[in-house]
Amino acid sequence: MFADYLDDLSAAAETGGEIATWARSIEELGFDKHMYGVRARDADRVNEHLVESSSYDDDWLEAYYGGLHSHDPVVAHSTVHNLPFIWSDCPVETRAQKRFMGEAGDAGMRYGISAPLITGGGYEGAVSVACENKPDTDEHVMAVYAMTSAMHVLRVRNWSRDTLKAFKLTKREREVMRWIAAGKDDWTISCILGISESGVHFHKKNIFRKLQLTSRVEVASVAHKTGIAEGNYRFW
Repeated sequence: MFADYLDDLSAAAETGGEIATWARSIEELGFDKHMYGVRARDADRVNEHLVESSSYDDDWLEAYYGGLHSHDPVVAHSTVHNLPFIWSDCPVETRAQKRFMGEAGDAGMRYGISAPLITGGGYEGAVSVACENKPDTDEHVMAVYAMTSAMHVLRVRNWSRDTLKAFKLTKREREVMRWIAAGKDDWTISCILGISESGVHFHKKNIFRKLQLTSRVEVASVAHKTGIAEGNYRFW
């Protein structure tokens, strides 16, 4: 069965469909909700996480990004564990964490599995899958881990060079890049962001250096490729 999954996954990866194939397979195991993300390491600095795929409800995501994430015991547990784990194994020690888990259950995520994904090359990932009605979580932990790890390897391989490099940009650099793509000059960008024009020059110089670009046209092109121009380059 796993060999068939790998064949399907490899075939889907030829057209960039590896995440969709993985999500369908995970759902067949009983997990109808998932979030898959990636983080890049630049020297010793850990960058933000890019959410590559999520089937969480919009209301939950809005609440989560609005502040609930700071009380997520799953995130706290994942920072000290390098192996997949069941959410029920996470210590829930504070009232805020108990309230968080209760709200997650109300959102249809009463049971879940999370796992780190490490592929080398400076790019790592993480995945969480969840459902409301308890499946055989103990039975499925390694299946979820193996299936997601295989997908993650193919996904990283398929990323464009520009997307990988864009991980190394700071939040302010992405903001400057977005407005460059919108055709704004440096003075206008400084007014929009509330920083000095010399500050815009500084961030623009860093963008050119990190992405190995030489013109605003090239910056705009990369911004559109990575989604930065549309503002949908989502992080958590």
